[in-house]
Amino acid sequence: MCAARQTDLFPAIDPSISEAPSEQSPRASRPARPALARLKTKSKQSGAPQRLGPKKAEVLSSWMTVGNVAAFFAVSVPTIWRWNRNNPEFPKGYVLSPGTTRWHRAEIEQYCLKLRGVTS
Repeated sequence: MCAARQTDLFPAIDPSISEAPSEQSPRASRPARPALARLKTKSKQSGAPQRLGPKKAEVLSSWMTVGNVAAFFAVSVPTIWRWNRNNPEFPKGYVLSPGTTRWHRAEIEQYCLKLRGVTS
Protein backbone atom coordinates (compact mmCIF):
# COMPACT_ATOMS: atom_id res chain seq x y z
CA MET A 1 0.00 0.00 0.00
CA CYS A 2 1.20 3.47 -0.83
CA ALA A 3 2.23 5.66 2.14
CA ALA A 4 0.36 8.70 0.81
CA ARG A 5 -2.78 6.69 0.52
CA GLN A 6 -2.43 5.36 4.08
CA THR A 7 -2.35 8.91 5.49
CA ASP A 8 -5.53 9.73 3.58
CA LEU A 9 -7.33 6.86 5.29
CA PHE A 10 -5.81 7.45 8.72
CA PRO A 11 -5.21 11.17 9.24
CA ALA A 12 -3.95 10.60 12.81
CA ILE A 13 -0.90 8.83 11.34
CA ASP A 14 -0.13 11.86 9.18
CA PRO A 15 2.93 13.59 10.71
CA SER A 16 1.55 17.01 9.73
CA ILE A 17 -1.31 16.61 12.26
CA SER A 18 0.00 17.54 15.70
CA GLU A 19 -2.72 15.96 17.89
CA ALA A 20 -4.09 12.46 18.01
CA PRO A 21 -7.90 12.24 17.78
CA SER A 22 -8.22 11.40 21.51
CA GLU A 23 -6.26 14.53 22.43
CA GLN A 24 -8.36 16.89 20.34
CA SER A 25 -10.68 19.28 22.14
CA PRO A 26 -14.21 17.95 22.66
CA ARG A 27 -17.02 19.28 20.54
CA ALA A 28 -19.12 22.06 21.95
CA SER A 29 -22.28 20.54 23.42
CA ARG A 30 -25.76 21.93 23.19
CA PRO A 31 -26.75 24.14 26.11
CA ALA A 32 -28.94 22.26 28.58
CA ARG A 33 -32.63 23.10 28.63
CA PRO A 34 -33.85 24.46 31.91
CA ALA A 35 -35.63 21.85 34.01
CA LEU A 36 -38.68 24.08 34.28
CA ALA A 37 -39.13 24.08 30.50
CA ARG A 38 -39.38 20.28 30.48
CA LEU A 39 -41.96 20.23 33.26
CA LYS A 40 -44.32 22.77 31.78
CA THR A 41 -46.33 22.87 28.62
CA LYS A 42 -48.59 25.52 27.14
CA SER A 43 -52.31 25.11 27.48
CA LYS A 44 -54.04 25.25 24.11
CA GLN A 45 -56.99 27.33 25.31
CA SER A 46 -55.43 29.95 27.58
CA GLY A 47 -51.77 29.87 26.56
CA ALA A 48 -50.79 29.78 30.23
CA PRO A 49 -48.20 27.26 31.41
CA GLN A 50 -49.68 24.14 32.92
CA ARG A 51 -47.82 21.66 35.12
CA LEU A 52 -47.65 18.08 33.96
CA GLY A 53 -48.70 15.79 36.78
CA PRO A 54 -49.95 12.27 37.32
CA LYS A 55 -52.95 11.16 35.31
CA LYS A 56 -56.27 11.47 37.07
CA ALA A 57 -56.78 7.71 36.74
CA GLU A 58 -53.63 7.09 38.77
CA VAL A 59 -54.96 9.06 41.73
CA LEU A 60 -56.75 6.77 44.16
CA SER A 61 -60.29 7.89 44.81
CA SER A 62 -63.30 6.19 46.31
CA TRP A 63 -64.95 5.84 42.87
CA MET A 64 -63.64 3.78 39.96
CA THR A 65 -64.44 4.04 36.26
CA VAL A 66 -65.00 0.95 34.14
CA GLY A 67 -61.41 1.32 32.91
CA ASN A 68 -60.10 1.43 36.47
CA VAL A 69 -62.09 -1.70 37.39
CA ALA A 70 -60.82 -3.48 34.29
CA ALA A 71 -57.22 -2.55 35.15
CA PHE A 72 -57.76 -3.69 38.75
CA PHE A 73 -58.81 -7.17 37.61
CA ALA A 74 -56.46 -7.15 34.55
CA VAL A 75 -59.32 -7.84 32.13
CA SER A 76 -60.90 -5.91 29.27
CA VAL A 77 -63.65 -3.32 29.61
CA PRO A 78 -66.27 -5.52 27.86
CA THR A 79 -65.54 -8.25 30.44
CA ILE A 80 -66.45 -5.86 33.27
CA TRP A 81 -69.74 -5.01 31.56
CA ARG A 82 -70.44 -8.72 31.06
CA TRP A 83 -69.71 -9.45 34.74
CA ASN A 84 -71.91 -6.53 35.74
CA ARG A 85 -74.77 -7.91 33.64
CA ASN A 86 -74.44 -11.67 34.24
CA ASN A 87 -72.76 -12.20 37.62
CA PRO A 88 -75.10 -11.48 40.56
CA GLU A 89 -72.19 -11.43 43.04
CA PHE A 90 -70.21 -8.80 41.13
CA PRO A 91 -70.73 -5.30 42.59
CA LYS A 92 -73.21 -3.35 40.49
CA GLY A 93 -72.10 -0.03 39.11
CA TYR A 94 -73.82 3.19 40.12
CA VAL A 95 -75.23 5.09 37.14
CA LEU A 96 -74.49 8.75 37.88
CA SER A 97 -75.87 10.00 34.59
CA PRO A 98 -76.50 8.44 31.16
CA GLY A 99 -73.12 7.12 30.00
CA THR A 100 -71.45 7.59 33.39
CA THR A 101 -71.15 4.54 35.62
CA ARG A 102 -68.85 4.27 38.62
CA TRP A 103 -68.04 1.52 41.10
CA HIS A 104 -67.23 2.09 44.74
CA ARG A 105 -63.62 1.08 45.41
CA ALA A 106 -64.40 -0.56 48.76
CA GLU A 107 -67.03 -2.82 47.13
CA ILE A 108 -64.60 -3.88 44.40
CA GLU A 109 -61.90 -4.65 46.98
CA GLN A 110 -64.40 -6.65 49.09
CA TYR A 111 -65.40 -8.67 46.03
CA CYS A 112 -61.74 -9.35 45.26
CA LEU A 113 -61.18 -10.61 48.82
CA LYS A 114 -64.29 -12.79 48.51
CA LEU A 115 -62.90 -14.31 45.31
CA ARG A 116 -59.62 -15.10 47.08
CA GLY A 117 -61.49 -16.83 49.89
CA VAL A 118 -60.48 -14.34 52.56
CA THR A 119 -63.24 -13.96 55.15
CA SER A 120 -63.72 -10.79 57.09
